[in-house]
Amino acid sequence: MLLQQLIQQPITSSKLVVCDPFRMPEPAELVKEAIGLANADVDGPRYILFGINPGGMEGSKIVGIKDDVAADLKKAHRLISAQIEPVVALAFIFDRINGKLAGALEIDGGEDGPFVPGEEASKELSNGQTWVRQGRDLRVVDISELAPSEAPAQEATAELLEIPDIDVGFGEDPNCELIELSIPDTSDPPFVGEKDEFGNETSLTRTLKNAVNTMTTRIVGLARGLPKNDDQDSSTDVVKAAQDLITESENHYYFEEKALQLNFSVFNTGEHAVDDLQIEFGFPKLDDFDIADQIHMSPFDKSMHPATRNKGYPKVEHTRTGIIVRNRIGVLEPAAPTPALLCPIRMAVGPGMQKRKIAVLYTLRRGDEVISEGRLKIKFGEVAG
Repeated sequence: MLLQQLIQQPITSSKLVVCDPFRMPEPAELVKEAIGLANADVDGPRYILFGINPGGMEGSKIVGIKDDVAADLKKAHRLISAQIEPVVALAFIFDRINGKLAGALEIDGGEDGPFVPGEEASKELSNGQTWVRQGRDLRVVDISELAPSEAPAQEATAELLEIPDIDVGFGEDPNCELIELSIPDTSDPPFVGEKDEFGNETSLTRTLKNAVNTMTTRIVGLARGLPKNDDQDSSTDVVKAAQDLITESENHYYFEEKALQLNFSVFNTGEHAVDDLQIEFGFPKLDDFDIADQIHMSPFDKSMHPATRNKGYPKVEHTRTGIIVRNRIGVLEPAAPTPALLCPIRMAVGPGMQKRKIAVLYTLRRGDEVISEGRLKIKFGEVAG
């Protein structure tokens, strides 16, 4: 789910603010952060994350928020909306992860900005100022600074005289150029027994047809979301649904349940921001190695639409010679490690990759100009026991 994607790398940036999980923020703080994120020079939705401790170890990052605090945050949603002009689309997202409640305020892209405190804003906020989130900093600016300029575009846009060096690395460390990963055990995929018994497509089809009104058929109905009393006999619908069920279950097993999730971080070593930044990663095309072009959901999971689950997943292109992963970072602020991808990629790695190394080539572009290229390495170990 979206929250699980956000907590993979809970680092405050121009698209994500991680609230202190040990105290409830004041309404004025939330208004400032919402305006700052809405005014940030990035693409797509932005988020304020609640109930997560970014300094915690894996598995202990989720501090959780109490139910009464969640109720207060839902009320704050309406309060925030009423204090921002023009109208900005806000939505609260809550979910229980490992038994603990976490949440995020989603702020839609700020194409209609600049955003400022509205007429109903408190006196504390109505002082002729507004806010812009730039990496880890919430910058205070005069409203007049964000007003559209009538000057020619070439005068309004300050061209960078020199592009600073940008470090690229694995995970949260932009200096990490080599990572070692164990290979997941994928020896127990779904329906393996049934497929061995079926043997071939002809016997598979015959067996499925003979299974009408049995538990196999009822499982198919569950995956399709059919009412219990629907007549599932006749036609080839049952066979097709079962075949789709097997395919979707295998995709979820290999590309989600047993996948290795991988993200990268970028670091601007200069003193000024770099805008219009894009990054591209090139992976080799090998047997027993693949990258999912989407997040594959379990066919039994009807809690979220696939399009919502895949929000933020990078573009993945499979070519004849390799696999390309692309993402637009937008503005990269200085001195703030930033996730290169909003959502980690999913890598399916089989036992044939044991003890092997692969090179990951990266290219950074500003607009159409290539500003940096480099290579990272992944070393695969043995299959996890």
